[in-house]
Amino acid sequence: MEKIHLLLLVFAALAILAAGCTQPTEEHRPAPVGSQVTITVPVPPVPVQSRDGTNLAYELELLAAGDEVFTPETVEVIDPDTSKVIYILDDALLASLYHPAADPLPSAAELQNGTGKLPVPRISLWFVVDPDAVPDRLVHRVTLNMSGSGKPPLTLTGGQVAVRKDLSPVVVGSPMRGPGWLALETTAPNTHHFSAQITMGGVTRVPQKYAQDWIYVDPVTGKAVEGDPGLARNYYGFGKEILSVANGTVVDMLDGLPDHERIYSPQGVTIATAAGNYVIVDIGDGKYACYAHMVNGSVRVVPGDRVIEGQVLGLMGNSGNSDLPHLHFQVVEEKASFLGAEGYPHVYRAFDVTGEVNQTRGMEIATDPDFTNEKLWSEFDTLVSFYPKPVHQQESLPENWVILDLP
Repeated sequence: MEKIHLLLLVFAALAILAAGCTQPTEEHRPAPVGSQVTITVPVPPVPVQSRDGTNLAYELELLAAGDEVFTPETVEVIDPDTSKVIYILDDALLASLYHPAADPLPSAAELQNGTGKLPVPRISLWFVVDPDAVPDRLVHRVTLNMSGSGKPPLTLTGGQVAVRKDLSPVVVGSPMRGPGWLALETTAPNTHHFSAQITMGGVTRVPQKYAQDWIYVDPVTGKAVEGDPGLARNYYGFGKEILSVANGTVVDMLDGLPDHERIYSPQGVTIATAAGNYVIVDIGDGKYACYAHMVNGSVRVVPGDRVIEGQVLGLMGNSGNSDLPHLHFQVVEEKASFLGAEGYPHVYRAFDVTGEVNQTRGMEIATDPDFTNEKLWSEFDTLVSFYPKPVHQQESLPENWVILDLP
């Protein structure tokens, strides 16, 4: 698992999110016949509902022949049936979602055993469309800065893909119960879950594409911790019960890894220990529910156990690649693996949105010269506002930085 990045860089990144829908840049010359860069879509998008609309999330791969050196300047997503540009990715957001190939390229052993080094450049795309206007197909017009190859800018059109309207997200129950659950690093382009490209077994995937990090805050005050904010056990979420989101069969688990005593202190994390103490449940149809970072000694199931929705699997902890007590939850397909399988969309059957985090205020705190992680979490209640009335949602992903009451 990647860490929870509630640091200066994350709050600064929030300012980038509005940059996704802007006016196109100036026209560049079209690609000549026989262009040495091709665009493909490795995994077609599946439409996923959230409060703000229908989410489409996927990646472009840019394969260059020879020694072409380029940097993307603009990506335009086009509905080929209407020729309408439905989304533009450029400027700072594009810079953060462009993943160049590693230099040097990953070794054969790394590609097989697991690495975040990319063999081929990728661009991550996550945007929202009106539920009544989801395109059947998408095509992409990409403008490349070719100055690294001593050439003028180049505009390519490619990456045509059918939107997988024939597929639906997995509908799951609640991984915890009650009010006060903050959803983080989800349903937005600039999150560490969506950006993490992992190559394992020779295949590059985005295992955590639709993942959430869940943190507990007091549902009345919004506070996250009592006492020394540097101690993980002082966080209200530490030790909370984690529940199976569906009926299924446990296929993998790990227990016995220590919880990090202090927040933001994981060391020596490997691919094998990144999820900390964890459980993976086969929930049918080739889909697997993955739960990470449980308390040492708290896992209550073993492979082969049949579980039912709502059954306790373990307790929320701070093991593995975790910065503070939380549950990392994701669904993957085809293989029971946190990092070696493609992420598959899930939606929660029902929940009430009861509040949200003031991201603007968070940015102000993060830029304070006296900013520390401990200070952020000790004052977290100053960022939280609760709604006069909860907003009910069904079969939806939560938006980023909202607080839920889970049934």
